[in-house]
Amino acid sequence: MPDRYIFKQGEGCADNSSCWKVCLDVQEGRYTAEIRYGGAGGASYKLYEISKEIFDLAGTFKDDDHKTERLIRDGGRMLYISAFGSKYRELCPWAEIISFAGK
Repeated sequence: MPDRYIFKQGEGCADNSSCWKVCLDVQEGRYTAEIRYGGAGGASYKLYEISKEIFDLAGTFKDDDHKTERLIRDGGRMLYISAFGSKYRELCPWAEIISFAGK
């Protein structure tokens, strides 16, 4: 039985940079993504619903993670940004979100 989730992740995932990760939920046929940033200016975490085309293109830009991030931001539908949306857990059960309420 194949894994339920297939991931691709950017290379620029240092402590003081942004990082993208895309996911195909094989069971649901759903494509989602996250963009994280942690640095001196603060931190942010965003989840998106994306298309198969965006998933397929993610990571194909030689030495340029920012192009993939831009592709996700411009073409994806935002699901979550530093506040809980009503369906983010259903759509991205794989995401490791830290919250004060533990949810």
